[in-house]
Amino acid sequence: LNPSNGLTKANLYPHKGYPNLGAAVLALLYQEQGRYGEAEPLYQQALAASESVLGKEHPQTLGSLNNLAGLYRDQGRYGEADPLYQRALAAYERVLGQEHPNTLASLNNLAGLYDAQGRYSEAEPLYERVLTTSERLLGKEHPRTLDTQLNLAANYIEQGKISQALAHLREMDGRLQGFVGGQLASTLSERVRRRWLRSESDFQDVVFTLGVAGVERSEPPVLSGQHKREAVELAADVLLRWKRLAGAGEAIIARIARTSGDPKVRKLAVALAKARSQLAHQVNRPEPDPEAIANARAEVERREVELASLSGAFQRHLAERGVNWRQVQAALPEDAALLSLRLFQPIDFKTGEPGEPRWLGIVIAKGSGADGGLHMEDLGPVAAITPAIAGLYGAPRSAARDLYARLFGKLDEKLANYQHLYIAPDGILELAAFARLVLPDGRYWAERQQLHRLRTGRDLVGLASPMEDDDAPNRLVAFGGIAYDCFQTNAEGKCDPPGNLRAAEPARPVMPVPSGDGYLAMNRRLREEHKTFETLPATGPEASITVQRYRKFSNHPAKAWYGVKASEGRLKTLLGPSARPPRVLHLATHGFFLQGRSGRTERPITLGGLALAGANRGMEEGKLGPDDEDGILYAMEARDLNLEGTELVVLSACDTGKGEVDYSEGVYGLTRAFRIAGARNILMTLWPLKDRLAAAFMADFYRNWLGGGASTTGGSRLERSTPATALHLTRLAWIGSEDEKRRDPRYWAPYVLVE
Repeated sequence: LNPSNGLTKANLYPHKGYPNLGAAVLALLYQEQGRYGEAEPLYQQALAASESVLGKEHPQTLGSLNNLAGLYRDQGRYGEADPLYQRALAAYERVLGQEHPNTLASLNNLAGLYDAQGRYSEAEPLYERVLTTSERLLGKEHPRTLDTQLNLAANYIEQGKISQALAHLREMDGRLQGFVGGQLASTLSERVRRRWLRSESDFQDVVFTLGVAGVERSEPPVLSGQHKREAVELAADVLLRWKRLAGAGEAIIARIARTSGDPKVRKLAVALAKARSQLAHQVNRPEPDPEAIANARAEVERREVELASLSGAFQRHLAERGVNWRQVQAALPEDAALLSLRLFQPIDFKTGEPGEPRWLGIVIAKGSGADGGLHMEDLGPVAAITPAIAGLYGAPRSAARDLYARLFGKLDEKLANYQHLYIAPDGILELAAFARLVLPDGRYWAERQQLHRLRTGRDLVGLASPMEDDDAPNRLVAFGGIAYDCFQTNAEGKCDPPGNLRAAEPARPVMPVPSGDGYLAMNRRLREEHKTFETLPATGPEASITVQRYRKFSNHPAKAWYGVKASEGRLKTLLGPSARPPRVLHLATHGFFLQGRSGRTERPITLGGLALAGANRGMEEGKLGPDDEDGILYAMEARDLNLEGTELVVLSACDTGKGEVDYSEGVYGLTRAFRIAGARNILMTLWPLKDRLAAAFMADFYRNWLGGGASTTGGSRLERSTPATALHLTRLAWIGSEDEKRRDPRYWAPYVLVE
């Protein structure tokens, strides 16, 4: 027994009311660890205690019976599990009735046993009975109803009833969107939201497994013809709708709250949040009331319709939630394709167990062909390429070629046909520098076609409508040459002695943070990992040149802040709620991500940030400058900046692209924070850079973007382009440079533009 688990012999003795609690809990722990021999006598002890104290048909006794049967099922001892499940079901029906949730759960358990034995035709009517009753009593969007529906769909797949399986999976897609969307919007805890998405990933895994059926595995059965086409289309729709679901909802709510000048719109947003919270409460009650759920759902829908009628942004968000692959295809520019990547776990439909994580690749192309412009591939196991992704920074050309072949070799012919390729990565691939992968013909990938990076393929449909020219921001704000050791304490930008600074208060109410994650604690963690932020000499000239080029080529105002004036307080003032946002925000400074602590915090978005003036003082001494800031801008703070309509945020710093890789929502880092703040494009870096080369790269980028340089082979001046095109041209120029360092992919490949 392990005292650290709170499970010792002392609490295994029977006690009144719950005579089997201690033994049952410890048995469950052993079962989850695969220690079946140790779990069995404890389950038997718990069952005997319940029978003795409570009686053979008490619900708790029947629960113990189900637990023991489940243990036998896990061991493949089906003959011993069957009579126990049958006994529990019969007793539940007598004691609680045929429609009690415990009875339905017992019926579902028996159906699962039949599935495990391959007795699919016997399991099917049991699942159907449970589903019909659950829909009527609990509601069509209740988690138990949805779990049963997924079990039934898997049962149909094993029987080869693909049409029925697809019908249920399509129906589940809509039901889950409605339920999970409400849960995500009404749950304050980010960890709970992320856990919700993970918990519903089984549905996605079933859909993706069916979509790749017969590609590399003998099970499930090979699909062909119309069924194969329908399965691929459903997989594409599910990937597009579910990826970054929480992030999209969070961004639009924040945007409406930040930008709406209409009090009625703000009031409606609050009312909608309350209505969603009430719906979540009703759905999650132990014994849900179908009428109350229906009323709560109707209230949510009424508020959504009302808000959509007043807010164009919310209207677009509602439409985006139901996007399908054909809409994405129609939104693609000419001669372009989308490559959407997704981590998934293939499901063994017989056992219901997930396999090792693999990569899924879906290509949606402009135009049509034999596949109608939609193609899907299983790209292989995640574990096989993870080390190569992590080592891409200093990898030789041969390793970059090998990685491309292993990951994208199956899709190469499909991908090669387009001038523009939009990539929506997932998992560890969020941190991959795709541009520096080497193609079979020996060129870098960036040399064959222009690569664009998206958060999700939905962005092609749901991009914000461009502002009218008269309303668009036009100025540039730059920070560089930052003094990390000093706060500004007077108008001339000089520093007073450390003793003149005041100590930071333990709980500074700048913005809400989770318990245990106060700014002092966060800064202590930062100091443990990063020690200090060194001066970056080239970032001052970088900011200065950026300002000069912007003024020259755009004929619009630009201003740079240096030294102690490049402070956190000034940035928050420049980008405050009532301020007019800039067209470009250029931050040449250190970025960081606390990798060593990612498992200890509730909010991964608190783990990344940027260092501004006085950061070393705020980090090491726990001091605040005269602006009541510590010089460290965490990503959680950055998301509250006002960047609505800002065309580009440049994070010309170290490690700014990093964040916590998460199955459901991707990278939680600065890029996500600036997106939520309203920025349309974020240019970031994936690994540390030499600041002088970074300054040179950024100078070339701005010249190419704003049309001031002569970088075409014929020497003609460039027309004004987009940030994406400018990045592409800058990469090509560095790849073809006579300067050996510029040709080195370590210096041009880490730049990634998230559109």
